[in-house]
Amino acid sequence: MQRYKNFIAAIYCPVGDLIRITDLDEFAKRFEWIEKHVKVGKVYLETHRHGVVIERQQIERIRDFFRSRGIETSGGITTDGPPDGEGGFDPLCYTNPATLKLLKEVAEMTASLFDEFILDDFYFTNCRCPSCIEAKKDRTWAEFRLDLMREVSEKIIVGPAKKVNPNVRVIIKYPNWYEHYQDTGYNLEDEPRIFDAVYTGTETRNPTYTQQHLPKYLSYFNMRYLENVAPGRNLGGWYDPYECTYNLTSYAQQAYLTLFAKAREVMMFSLGSLLNPEYSLCIPINGQLFEDVDKYLGELGNPTGVACYLPYHSHGEDYLHNYIGMLGIALEPYPYYPEGALTVFLTESAAKDPGILLKVKDSLMNGADVIITSGFLKAATHMGFQRVFANIRVTDRKAMVNRYAYSNDGGITFGGCEEAAKPVLIPQLEFQTNDTWELIAGLGEDNNFPVLTKTLYGKGRLYVLTIPEDYGDLYNYPRKILLPIRQAFSKQSPVLLDAFSKVGLFMYDNDCFILHSFQPWYDEVRIELRNGYFALEDLVTGRVIEGQRQGDKLVVTLRLSPGVNRVFKMIK
Repeated sequence: MQRYKNFIAAIYCPVGDLIRITDLDEFAKRFEWIEKHVKVGKVYLETHRHGVVIERQQIERIRDFFRSRGIETSGGITTDGPPDGEGGFDPLCYTNPATLKLLKEVAEMTASLFDEFILDDFYFTNCRCPSCIEAKKDRTWAEFRLDLMREVSEKIIVGPAKKVNPNVRVIIKYPNWYEHYQDTGYNLEDEPRIFDAVYTGTETRNPTYTQQHLPKYLSYFNMRYLENVAPGRNLGGWYDPYECTYNLTSYAQQAYLTLFAKAREVMMFSLGSLLNPEYSLCIPINGQLFEDVDKYLGELGNPTGVACYLPYHSHGEDYLHNYIGMLGIALEPYPYYPEGALTVFLTESAAKDPGILLKVKDSLMNGADVIITSGFLKAATHMGFQRVFANIRVTDRKAMVNRYAYSNDGGITFGGCEEAAKPVLIPQLEFQTNDTWELIAGLGEDNNFPVLTKTLYGKGRLYVLTIPEDYGDLYNYPRKILLPIRQAFSKQSPVLLDAFSKVGLFMYDNDCFILHSFQPWYDEVRIELRNGYFALEDLVTGRVIEGQRQGDKLVVTLRLSPGVNRVFKMIK
């Protein structure tokens, strides 16, 4: 069986797809379409979904079919019930004894069939039935559900499975909606210690025409977050073709970013969809991009970027990190405060940590740069931010701006004015003149409003980045306004990107990086080389591009194509 050098290509196979396989010879002919393009190394065969449990004899036949072809087999369980007529998803009620009995039996059966199985990302609860309301008592819904799902994980899933098969490895797949885990019982703090491994949802689909509004960068960011939650035990990333047919590049981008994040496996959902004519192009797309990325993936080191802090069970400024990532700023998220990081980025979610101000102070005193958002600032005001750091605050007033000024002398004067095509609504911040410096401003009438400020504190710099009311309006900042924002994030980076918005920059710790444009047009970008680097080696073509002197900077100018990866190694 052929496999890729740097990852395993896997397919998830739901119960309904497996039940419909009545003739293995006929199925083998259909499956050859997939194997013609993709080196399938593993399949996950599901035993339960929508309240349907597959017959043991049927799944054994299919399991043995794949094994005979040299394909590794694991189990899968989707913990949902039949439709209730209300619409939406139908996760199980975990205070119902009959439900728990069924789930325990399914876990035991699956463990008897496989040495590994995964829980699809329906392993959550949104139930507010009378039984759940009574069990909740005076806890918040998040507190109740976190406790409930921790107990179910230990006593109903993992414990019984390991009693049947002591060697079984049980995996929990976390969804793409990381900001809201706690509200539906996904316990990111405790469950990774209960389960043997985790898996990551990297589905981003269409960022606008979906209920989830997830920027493409999340396909990378969520993988990195889960890797730092469970180091070495985040097995892979999982994506699907739904809501991607408007532009198949958007489907490919899910796979690219999952691999850029160094996924050990890439899971394609699902068997039936991939064999459906509606999504027939997805298989050759996967096959070609897997071949392409596998050629250079092994030359990339460990992903790195500006350290972000997302405490367990926190949320705030939903998915804002990914809008920032779409500005060409490499990020690396952690569930704990990154004490040794030289640059730290904090959104409102970090203010859920009651000790956050002391941690920020320690970073600044040790010479780090800390970038906080206006959302963090507003939340931290009630924690005494102004008493500790500086008298800068978020007011209740808003401003609609489409002209901007930026400073070239640290905030004393403005040296340029840029106009955007679309006005942006921002909160108005107030600061104390000559105590805090305004590096970027949105212009009003005989007035202006901070977009980026800097305050010197200890040995470090404290930046406040004003976030538009519509986070996507970050993309509408002019290129010359995005540059000083990137400069604030990139003090310790060996490269500085000067580009339009919606360009991804993916950094690695061995002098390598990737550029990927999410825009539909061709355009030029500038890469400023720092720290003694003077050229870039293209890891796809082998071409070496030397930097050109522009004033006191060494710069490489590149033309980016939509959806095409540019992979480089920096040369000293």
